[in-house]
Amino acid sequence: MFYSPQVAILDFGSQYSHLIARRVRELHVYCELYSCLVDAKELEEHEIIAIILSGGPNSVYEEGAPHVSKEVWEMIATKNIPVLGICYGMQEMAHVLGGAVVPGLKHEYGKAVARRTEGCNSVLFQDMPEEFTMWMSHGDKLSKVPEGFKAVGKFFDFYWNGTGSFLVGRTTHTDFHSRETQ
Repeated sequence: MFYSPQVAILDFGSQYSHLIARRVRELHVYCELYSCLVDAKELEEHEIIAIILSGGPNSVYEEGAPHVSKEVWEMIATKNIPVLGICYGMQEMAHVLGGAVVPGLKHEYGKAVARRTEGCNSVLFQDMPEEFTMWMSHGDKLSKVPEGFKAVGKFFDFYWNGTGSFLVGRTTHTDFHSRETQ
């Protein structure tokens, strides 16, 4: 069977996983949705060129919360696969890679104003203004950035992060949703 290069979207139960897939496909990039509990062997059967970790309703520190398996993280590192974590996906990365995620002071849902940190030159924010509106939906926050990552922006009492490195410098994470939902 022939497999095209693909972006694998690991779904943690986000209400936006199909929207993420649609947006990737609109960029003429083949992608498939997988459970966040997918076995590394399943992913290794495909030519994975990037991974997106979706959001989800859980907190990474709660008992029974879903997590990417150690074998998938090892595959990512071995094959130098770039990863983008969105919302819970970003928190999963921080939790696994030595950062810390804690309950926030309040739950957020809706529009939020984000600001880049001074000197931010992340490609994720190329052609975006220094301050912009985004969609926020969570109650946890990153209290410690994993080693090798850099905070590139913030809103309220929370931080969202990007352009960092894990082993080979290819792992990126953010904690926001596109405000375009059409």
